Order: sequence, then C-alpha cells, then structure tokens
Amino acid sequence: MIGMVFIMLLLVACQAPDSDGQRDGDALTLELMDPVLQWRDGVLGVVSGIAFSPSPPVLEALDHGVAVTVVVATRIHPIHGVLASTDQTRNHRFEIRYLPLIEHYQLTELKTGATATYPRLRLLVSALAEPRFLDTHLTQDASTDRSWHVQAKPDIDRERLPAPMQLAVWGDGQWQSQTDGWNWRVEVSDAP
Repeated sequence: MIGMVFIMLLLVACQAPDSDGQRDGDALTLELMDPVLQWRDGVLGVVSGIAFSPSPPVLEALDHGVAVTVVVATRIHPIHGVLASTDQTRNHRFEIRYLPLIEHYQLTELKTGATATYPRLRLLVSALAEPRFLDTHLTQDASTDRSWHVQAKPDIDRERLPAPMQLAVWGDGQWQSQTDGWNWRVEVSDAP
C-alpha cells in the first residue's frame, strides 16, 4: 500500500504545474484570431475567427453529453460617458456538442441557428477559426457625434452549463479564457 502511494506521488511530481498552477496541456485556449473592426450595413463589427483548444474537463463534459457554449462578448461605451447605462453588450454564442450515436461534433451559431456537423473535433475547431462578422450595437449614426470604446472577449458561457456544474466550474481556470480580450477606440472621424 505504501509503495502504491509512493508511485502515485512520484507520477504527480513528474507533472509539475507551470507558473499559473495548471499542468501543461490542461489549459483552455480560447482567443480571437487577428480581429479587425469593420463597418457592414451601417453597423460596426469585429471580424475574427475563434481559436479554441478545449481543456480535459471541457472534453470530458462534451463526452458526457454536456453542450459547451463559446461566447464572444462585444461591448461598446462612449469614451467620455459617465453612466454605465450607455454601455451596450452583444453576445455571440456558438454551441458545441458531441453526438455519441453518430460519433460527430455539432457546431451551432445560436444567433442565426446555422448548424454544421463534423466527424472530428479538429474539423469543428477549424470551422470555428474561420473569420466571421461579430456585430456590435454601434451604428454609423451613433458614431458621428462621439468617440467610442469597443471591447471583444471570448469565453465559455458557464451560465449555459447544467445548474449542478455551474458553481463547480466558476472559479476553475480550465473552464475560463486566460486572454484579456481586445480593445479599440473608434473616433468620430472613423465612421464611413
């Protein structure tokens, strides 16, 4: 029994955590890929793909039938605004689920309802990395009279997980994006 405990401790010690306390390969990667601001049909948006590499707990949840939702929050607020009521956030959600009967992964863009199925997770990850237009609430009319601050950040939407999981994953770094997100300043002169 003591020998077994020693071997277990030895195996754990061989996988030393890195500087942020996570073991190599355990971190969730979730970030925007080379995002740029773009005007389309009078609305400002962020054009970007989403780099996604799930952590082992996220993969385990998918394997057990839990849908995992990636959310990209785009937030705008006036540069010199003093009231939080002028802040506007738009959430773009992408639901990922594993379909065990056909052994495929499904990606659904919840805003449009567009759904695609992939035989391998890496193909779904490649599809998620394709650039897409993620609109903000900023219109050309609103951008002509003041400067705006635009933010975009991807993360796992932990509120869409089953209720028993939500509290357990809330502080878990393997369920959180470690990126700070992106920030831009849009001046009055930037409007088309």
